[in-house]
Amino acid sequence: MFNFQLRPEVRKELKNPDLFIKGQEKLYWGIILAMSSVIIMLILMFKDPEKVLHPVWLMFLGLGLAGWGEVQKFRAK
Repeated sequence: MFNFQLRPEVRKELKNPDLFIKGQEKLYWGIILAMSSVIIMLILMFKDPEKVLHPVWLMFLGLGLAGWGEVQKFRAK
């Protein structure tokens, strides 16, 4: 879904530009997943307040994916 392209001068500075791009994609998907769980929690807060904390695992999964993307980006530098 995301198509990242690095500028040539940035590509030359990185040890592994392909790993950097993969890390950036994982970072974006993790942020999207975490924010979607926040929206689900907001909907549940008005609809069924007892179940508002059920999508917390989804938020932690998204934040973990974003963290793994940051680790990959750090390794690629």
